[in-house]
Amino acid sequence: MPIRLFHLYQRKRVININVNAVAAGLLAMLPAGGVVWYAERLLPAEPHWPFPLIAVGSDVVFDVVIYFALHWVANHWRPSKSRDERAQKALDAKAPPFLRDAVLVQIERAVLSPLFYLIAGGLMHLFQGQGLRPSTAFLISFPCGLVATRIVHTVWGLRTGSFRDHDQRSKSK
Repeated sequence: MPIRLFHLYQRKRVININVNAVAAGLLAMLPAGGVVWYAERLLPAEPHWPFPLIAVGSDVVFDVVIYFALHWVANHWRPSKSRDERAQKALDAKAPPFLRDAVLVQIERAVLSPLFYLIAGGLMHLFQGQGLRPSTAFLISFPCGLVATRIVHTVWGLRTGSFRDHDQRSKSK
């Protein structure tokens, strides 16, 4: 069963783009949260505003690096064959060039990043004002921003066709 799920993840762009974005967002929270935790020890608790800026800056760097690695796994790495002939045909469909494809998805994510960081940073600041420590506020607010932007990006990608599977793209050419 796990290999079938992995093949589904590789075949369906709506799945792999969302899984990659969520995984990159959540995985980036680990090192970015560490940076915020470290900043708590170096900076005074007041004013609150440096902590969301530190969180956003470190999150961007870690998220982009992780997303590029996951995008390659989903769209260009084929470690095994599928037993289902139709599924294998979809897996074998030519993907767009890696860098171009990953950068285009990142541009879409960048366009949505103000929404993400407004929600994540705004909630973080709000939670800090309610007495939560910056690292705790970070761990609550950033997943909220991630869910909101995944919904918006999925609707956008389905409407524009950027979430079309590779085998569907090759049929339309």
